Amino acid sequence: MTPSRLRFPLRPAAICHLLLFCVLLGPLLATTVQPPPFEQLVNGSDYIVRAKVTGIRYAATERNGRPWVHTYVQLEVLETIAGQPPATVELRLLGGKAPNGDEMRVEGVPEFKVGDEDVLFVHGNGRNFYPLYAVMHGRYPIKKDAAGREYIARSNDVPMADVAEVVLPLAQGGAARVQKNVRRTSDALTPAAFIQQIKQTRQEAADHAQK
Repeated sequence: MTPSRLRFPLRPAAICHLLLFCVLLGPLLATTVQPPPFEQLVNGSDYIVRAKVTGIRYAATERNGRPWVHTYVQLEVLETIAGQPPATVELRLLGGKAPNGDEMRVEGVPEFKVGDEDVLFVHGNGRNFYPLYAVMHGRYPIKKDAAGREYIARSNDVPMADVAEVVLPLAQGGAARVQKNVRRTSDALTPAAFIQQIKQTRQEAADHAQK
């Protein structure tokens, strides 16, 4: 296999075709990158964890004579927030750069690096091309400000002050940088506050289902 590089722009039509072609991925909701309401994000996830990236590996396969590359992200689960994650969590993402030089990129999706700590809303791992609910809307990085205070950001690194912001479109590029600069990290949710709201929302759904 000769080294090659493939790119997939993350446009709405391209997303649908990519998802249908690659995976036949289960619930239709998992194939959209429209920002979901917070309740939908919480209750639609298979499981939700606070986790730290401990390792990343890549693997290349061949399909119809073309290289396909997957990234495997190993996680240390620091807290199980909802659902039942497996004993060992390794996320499989479409794209990455394999040791043999083959490269595949899905533009616009968040990428992981060792040491990252996030609250992750996992959905369809091993089935979906990106194993988080609503792709970039299923990842919430845990950051520290200059004072050492931990806070929650959206996947574009903009501090998040309220779970109501989950349903808002994600700013990108210069717009995201502007938002990041004007937002005060002191106003952002702490991980504990975010996790508490997730647990409360999940419990409310469980209570409603029992009625």
